[in-house]
Parts: sequence; structure tokens; C-alpha cells
Amino acid sequence: MLKLLALLGLSTLLWWAALWLLIPVNWQQVSPTAMLLLHLLPPLLLTALAFFWRQRRLRQEQAAAKAQADADAAILQSQRDEARAQHLHALQQRQQVVHCRWLWVQALPQRDEPAWLAELPDACAWELLANDDLETGEVLDSLQQSAAAGLEALYAELPGAAALPLLLEVLPGTSGVEQVGRIKQWQQQAWQQLHGDMPPPASDCRFLPGSGTVADRVQQFLAQDPELPGAVLLSLDAPRAAWDPDDEADATTRQQWREQGRPGAAVVLMLFLRDGLSAVEGDMQALAADPYQPYWERDPAGASAGWGRVPAGAQQALAALPLLGCLAQSAQGVPGRVGTLQLTRQLQPLLDNALVNASLLDFPFSAEDADPARNQADSVAWLVHNGGDVDVGGVRMAAIGSNLSRHQIGLDLVEEASNLVREWGDVGAAAPALLAALAVSHCARLSAPAVLAQFQHDHAALGLVRPA
Repeated sequence: MLKLLALLGLSTLLWWAALWLLIPVNWQQVSPTAMLLLHLLPPLLLTALAFFWRQRRLRQEQAAAKAQADADAAILQSQRDEARAQHLHALQQRQQVVHCRWLWVQALPQRDEPAWLAELPDACAWELLANDDLETGEVLDSLQQSAAAGLEALYAELPGAAALPLLLEVLPGTSGVEQVGRIKQWQQQAWQQLHGDMPPPASDCRFLPGSGTVADRVQQFLAQDPELPGAVLLSLDAPRAAWDPDDEADATTRQQWREQGRPGAAVVLMLFLRDGLSAVEGDMQALAADPYQPYWERDPAGASAGWGRVPAGAQQALAALPLLGCLAQSAQGVPGRVGTLQLTRQLQPLLDNALVNASLLDFPFSAEDADPARNQADSVAWLVHNGGDVDVGGVRMAAIGSNLSRHQIGLDLVEEASNLVREWGDVGAAAPALLAALAVSHCARLSAPAVLAQFQHDHAALGLVRPA
């Protein structure tokens, strides 16, 4: 406003000076009204033109600023949407789970028979080994009878499982070729024992890749071949077969027992299937036209997608299996041998990430996306671990207990936990599978999530098994 008044005053003075000094006008012949208009109208018109030009320029600047602001906001929103999409995609990848639908375990207990064995569902079979059941010598010779019994139980109930890949744990000190050859022979014998001369479906026998928990490694294996509907894990080992109870234990051996447990033995069979597999009823009705035709000779062209080489006639039994537990991806780290406070801090992000992977802890992109209803960590009802005996595992259990309490998980680490070392001893290469079988069994028994803590030297992995 001050600029307009200054412009009006300046233009008036200049116009008047030009009017009186430069323009020859006979003022005696000009009427008073014309004289007044001649003195005032041009400065006013010039000021009005300047005002409207200034207003037009201001509107243009405001429109350009608004357009730039809208463009910047659109770019920012696009970047935010892209970041949210990346976050959701990464979260979806993290929260992929593998479904355990059947398991069978034979293990040598170090103590009395656990009471919870009587509370397990039908698809979750546990049998106890005795010292007399184990032959002294090679591991494969010692556990041949147990492994064969497990394969027979699997193929008797689920013949279609013979078409799934059989994954093995590497036995230390045993040739890989010999191990695969022997187990393939056991497969063949188990099938022939049940089905006579009928040829079994084609399947692979290979070693389980990767390291860490069973859930991580099975997911890695299935990710390598998206056409596979699932896999069967066979893990076995028997340190007890190479140990003489009459031998005196030296200090090093006793320390090893406190960390890993006394020599034991275990055979673990677990069946994993992808989510969403189902047999089509129409295909089953078509196959029922000739009930005497073996299912491996029938045309699988109408079978539902995703079953791979599993014969159509065997899909229904696999699809009808109960879901014992969803094994989520673990969170892994290298905590090292430190004190309780340091280990507690190092295990904190591992447990947080494990809860997020199991969809039990909300992990929103922003504060407005937060949903407190997704925080269900307090529903965890059991802990499975191989922390060791009290004198070596006390620090680990104190650290885990502190982190569980931080999420309002009030577990009794003695009454509501399974210590693999104290209960089942050193089962060697079968330890990861036995830990997974314990977590799945308690998840199925309690219909509640179970935490799995796996310690290996200076490496730790925390994962969860949850119900559907």
C-alpha cells in the first residue's frame, strides 16, 4: 500500500510538472471540471494500471508457487508410497512361514518321560528310545531300525510323501555318498515293506542347504524351486553309539556335557508343505472311475497346480493333514561370550525381529499405520532352547528371560521351557531338527506360539513357531 501511495504521489508530481512546464495549455480556455480531471485522472489511471499489473503478477507467482508445491508434494507422496510399498514387500518376505504338517520323533531321554508327550495331537508322534535299542558302532548302523520305522510310518499314512524331496543333515565323520546311499536303500525297503513291488514315486534325496534354524534352511530350499509343494526332513545322529558308559569322564568331557549334554540319540522326521495346497474334488471323482488302477498310473493332468510330482490320488491325504505349526524365519547374530547385561542387549534386536517375522509384533511404516492389535507377543506360551546346564546356560537364560519380560511374556523358564541339553542330551547333527520338533510339538499341544532359541558356539538364532 505504501508503494502505491508513493507511486501515486510521484506520478502526480511528474504529471503536473509536465503539464505546466512542458505542455503548452491555455488554462483560461479550460473549464474547471476538465482542469480537475486533467490534473487527477492520468496519475490515478497510471496508479490503477500499476496496481492491477502488480496483482496479476502476484497471482501468477502464487499459481507457480502452488504448482511447484503440488509437484513437490506429489514427488514426496510418490517417494513415500514407494517406500511404503518396499517396506510392505520386505515385511511380507520376512513373514513368510513354512508349515509343518506331520512329524515323527524317536529320541533317547536323559531323564524321566516328559508328561507332555500324552497331550500331543495324532500327527505329532514321539517315541522314546532305550539304551538297549542302540547298537554300538557306526551311527547309520545304530539308527537304521529307528529311521526305517519312521519312514514306514510316513509312507503307510501318507504314500504321496514318497514323491517329496527327502532332506538330510550331514553326519560328521560319515561319507556323504555312503549316507545318501544308505538312506535311499532304507526308503526303498520301507516302500516295499508296505506296497510290495509297486514302484515308488520319483523323489530326490539331498542334503539340507544353509545354516541356522530348520525353518530358515527349509525355506531357502523351497525358494530354490517354486514348483516343489514341500519336503520331508530326515535328521538323525547318535553320539551315544560311540560312547562307552564305563569310561571315566575327564574334566574336558564333563565341561562338554554341561554345554551340550550327555551323549544321546535322535531320529526326526518332519513333513513341510507350502501354504494354500489343496486337492480338487473333481479330480478325485474322475480318478474314482477305475478304483483298481494304481494312482501312479493315472493321468495327473487334471491335478491341482502346485503339487509337482505328487500323484493326484495321494494329494487328498496330504492336503487333509492338520497344521501343527507355522515356522517363521529366525533372527541371527553373534553375541559372543559376554556377561548377562551385554548378552541381554545383544539378544534384544534378535527377539524383536523374530517376533516381527512371526507376525506377533507390529512393525508399521509410520506412526499413523501403527495397529496395537497386532502386538500379540504376550501370547507366547513355551520356550525351547539348547542353552546348556545351569552353570553354562544361566547367563543365556537370564538374558532371554529379560527380553521376554520386556514384551510382557511371563514364562517360567523351568516349568514352561524345554532344555534340549538337560532333557535329551547331545544329539549331534540332529539337534536343530529336534529343537524344531520340540517347538512344533508344544505349539500344537498348547495352540499358542513357542520361542525357539538355538545356540551354536558364538552364534545365536531366535525364532518362533505359531499356530495358524
